[in-house]
Amino acid sequence: MLLRISPGEFTTAGGEVFADTGPWLADPIAGVARGALAVALDDVTGYAIAAGVPADRWPVSLGIRVDFLADPSTCPGRLSVTGEVVGRDSRGGTTRGAVTDDDGEVLAIAVQRSHLIQSTGLSAAVAAGSLVDADAPIRSQLGLVDAEDAPAGAVALAMPATPLAANGMGNVHGGMLIAVSELAAMSAIDARCEYRTTSIDIAYVRPCDAAAPTTFTAEPQHVGRSLAVVRVVAANPSGKPSSIATVILQRR
Repeated sequence: MLLRISPGEFTTAGGEVFADTGPWLADPIAGVARGALAVALDDVTGYAIAAGVPADRWPVSLGIRVDFLADPSTCPGRLSVTGEVVGRDSRGGTTRGAVTDDDGEVLAIAVQRSHLIQSTGLSAAVAAGSLVDADAPIRSQLGLVDAEDAPAGAVALAMPATPLAANGMGNVHGGMLIAVSELAAMSAIDARCEYRTTSIDIAYVRPCDAAAPTTFTAEPQHVGRSLAVVRVVAANPSGKPSSIATVILQRR
């Protein structure tokens, strides 16, 4: 709902979903939230694997790498997000996906590695949620604020519990962890719309409960004249990491 993703059709070989563009993709610090494209990319690459597994099994992401080629528009439009299976076995699979705009320009490409777990069904606790201001940036929609207890040299964003970030199992959606990791990285280097994200490589190490607050701690590893590298760790209140991302940023 937050990113206007429309369901598509899937076969055991792949599938397609659609996502609308609009002002919610603008960001006061990043300029354009390229990382938001990862939500639909995670969906399409994950469901491509899910289409070929037994009913009692479900794929979860081990890791996703997204390379960004261009900004999505912040004006009304529609994106096509396609995914295909590269390989699968009894333990999981590898998929790749791409986002294309109305003009046929490729905006982002992704590779996802997933493994199969025992399916527990969808969470009854996940509600539909609601958009307070449908056109507001996703940073505002998710209620992101600066956390006060960031380590020295780092910046932390706090995301309150919200169904807008949840997947069907009640955990923070893997694509949403990518999207917010980008925003945290931009905040950590005080981007002021002067940087664009070129890639995000994320590893998922444990589920991230969407019914609890999540903190994204961003620590710059390198900030040069043309390139910045930021490590972002997402964690629940326990302090244990749920995802670890490397965000590469380039000056515009």
